[in-house]
Amino acid sequence: MKGVEATPEEQERLATGNNNGSFDCKIPPPVQKVGPRSAFHSTRVFMLVFLSGWVLQGMFLTYFVSVTTTVEKLFKVGSKTTGTLLAATEIGQICTALFLTYLAGRGHRPRWIACMMLVLAVGVIGCVVPHILYGTRLMDLDAHRAGAAPVCAINGTSSEVICDATHAQNTAARSSITAVVIPWLFICLLVVGVGQTGIATLGIPYVDDNVGSRQSPLYMAITIGTRVIGPALGFLLGALCTRVYVDPLANPEFEYTDPRWVGAWWLGMVFIAGFIVLLSALMFCFPRQIKPMPLPPPPKIKKDKGEPFFKDFFATIKRQLTNDILMWRTASSVLHLMPISGVYSYLPKYLEQAFRLPTHDANLVSGLGGILVMGLGIITSGVVILKLVPTARQVAAWTATTAAIYSAGMVVLMFVSCPEESYRALSPGGANLTCSEACHCDGAPYSPVCGQDSFTYQSPCQAGCVDSKQLDNSTWLYYNCLCVDAELHGERAFKTLERFGLDGSPLKYQSTGFAVSGECGGGACTQIYAFIAIFAAVMFVHASGEVGAVLLIIRCTDKHDKAMAMGVIQFAIGVFGNVPCPIIFGAAVDAACRLRERACGLLGGCASYDSDSLRHFYLGLSAGLMFLAFIMDMLVWSKAGRIDMNPADKTPDVTPLPTAPSDTPL
Repeated sequence: MKGVEATPEEQERLATGNNNGSFDCKIPPPVQKVGPRSAFHSTRVFMLVFLSGWVLQGMFLTYFVSVTTTVEKLFKVGSKTTGTLLAATEIGQICTALFLTYLAGRGHRPRWIACMMLVLAVGVIGCVVPHILYGTRLMDLDAHRAGAAPVCAINGTSSEVICDATHAQNTAARSSITAVVIPWLFICLLVVGVGQTGIATLGIPYVDDNVGSRQSPLYMAITIGTRVIGPALGFLLGALCTRVYVDPLANPEFEYTDPRWVGAWWLGMVFIAGFIVLLSALMFCFPRQIKPMPLPPPPKIKKDKGEPFFKDFFATIKRQLTNDILMWRTASSVLHLMPISGVYSYLPKYLEQAFRLPTHDANLVSGLGGILVMGLGIITSGVVILKLVPTARQVAAWTATTAAIYSAGMVVLMFVSCPEESYRALSPGGANLTCSEACHCDGAPYSPVCGQDSFTYQSPCQAGCVDSKQLDNSTWLYYNCLCVDAELHGERAFKTLERFGLDGSPLKYQSTGFAVSGECGGGACTQIYAFIAIFAAVMFVHASGEVGAVLLIIRCTDKHDKAMAMGVIQFAIGVFGNVPCPIIFGAAVDAACRLRERACGLLGGCASYDSDSLRHFYLGLSAGLMFLAFIMDMLVWSKAGRIDMNPADKTPDVTPLPTAPSDTPL
């Protein structure tokens, strides 16, 4: 009303957007609609949809990890290459974490999360495209490998060993396909990283803003603990899909335990993408804010029309960078997640190589023996924090203790292993032994056979075997072997003869040395059970510090900077942790490789690893990084006394404005 000046009390109400029914022609009061609230105005419903999306996000990441050995086998690449692919998701996060959390943290967060879910689904579907375009062709290129492995040709080099025109053409075709597929997968995983950024960094602050600080530890425990189910389900899905042949309509004529088996690495991605699209549609239905009680408005600078939208972006960043507790906690988070991420990126491969587990069994152990146990530890710690209400220093001290226990546990696991495979000789290109020098085995592919002398040979050609006989779709018998001692009776070779009823043919098969397809196995091994028990216990203890670590991050920042603080953590973890982590661990795994596949002069994937070197590089690197995390945690502990873990318990300095009573159960 012109000429009427508002009282100071009315001006304050107008500034906060709460007019309490007063009339003013310049700023009309907001219209508050009173009516039944939909199901989407519920924290529990949001938690259900949000956690389902987070589970699917985690499912995809570990699902891709579970099929990395299949990707390496199919496209003939090393672990460092697949590590670079895994790093692409983190690069996507780096490119978007800070700007997305700044923009979306002040906007309609559920709609931002829904959009990011759609971006995630696009990236996942993109990863299936290489199979659609090249899957059948790659299988045709491997058709020449069916049948018996190269045997000794005393009168000249075997045609299966020579790099003839067919072999050279197939090798060149595979190389050209790989040169296209690997960059494409990198781009798709980059898009996946962009999509998954919004789910975590926006969802957790949204939940924290809509529940009381007393209930926040329990909600954080449920959130983080349920999220761990995703990686576990990803490994389980990988175990199921790798038991299906890469072309479900084709009959490979050999079992999934055969080294030539290639699982359906693409199949699980189709299911994951479909469910993500469905959840994104539901996420669009949630309101900007669930909790009816209005939160204090964030400090805003009045903008002129020409004012840049990012005017206070750098001021917000500066507040985070000058928060010493947040910076030490960020360094700790990076060093905590690097060994965990590195271990799980190659855990199935490690179990396959160190304990000779099939791919599907290695994925089952990775999911059930590690990931689910971590979820149990996270939920347990959330309940404990809720009941005991520890101080910030106590929470920080326990986080440091879990890092020390993890580091010690990895050192112990370095001494848990199976007997080493007994090779007669290992050398690149399948070089001849003295006894098979006339067989011309140079260039023979890695096709291990177990001799009756209990030695494993790189190929029947290296063992000097002249003749072969097919026993079933995946088992071959090679006899008249010049290098195999016919006087010895190896357990595996003779059990194979007994299984096929050939133990009564001594003159044809046993009078001269013989061998059967596959490695000898190095003897019985029960150490896998000790490994699983120790590994699960260590993961449970370490996971029990996760809830407290997240609460320290949220409580050491201003209420309106929570999303940005999570973005800073996500950005740092990506740049300094998860981007280099799979590459570093992949290089460590490759460093333990003692024999690579070769085809027409081109190197392929690793055919055999040195078990001792693999344990020392893989587990030792994880233990060392976690010890550095322990040092960072001690620095956080020394400063944690300034953090208030329960800010809602404080009596407010001003009388709160009257608000409508809440009708939403928390």
